Amino acid sequence: MRPEIQFSSAFPDDSIEDGGDFVQWPGRNVAEALKGGLEERGYRVSDPVDAQHVGWELDIWRGRKRFWLRISILEPELNYLMAKNMTFFLWPDVKLFRAFLADLQAVLEADHRFGQVRWFPKSGIDGRAAPASGPFND
Repeated sequence: MRPEIQFSSAFPDDSIEDGGDFVQWPGRNVAEALKGGLEERGYRVSDPVDAQHVGWELDIWRGRKRFWLRISILEPELNYLMAKNMTFFLWPDVKLFRAFLADLQAVLEADHRFGQVRWFPKSGIDGRAAPASGPFND
């Protein structure tokens, strides 16, 4: 599975700066778009959580099982999304996480503001792994 994503975006810069310091880091609008798309697919999604310089985070639930996303906006052509399977008590629910990644792919593909979506294995964005066009492609 490939739970890490690099993408470009056509979202406007929504950062807020005050005297050279960020009051709000960029990417809340991207997190809101993902929240809306996942809610349409039946997930319960938290409001975006400000993670300061690393971006925005979302907690997502399917029933009582949870997933987590972090959205990091570096520039319009270089953005990152990291998904984590938080469904485990003793073992993670891999089947449910696969379904979540498929739904996330559908959300990204349905919104024209997301482009050049490339999927990577965990910790693979650093250049050691080749990108794929989906979460399950080799």
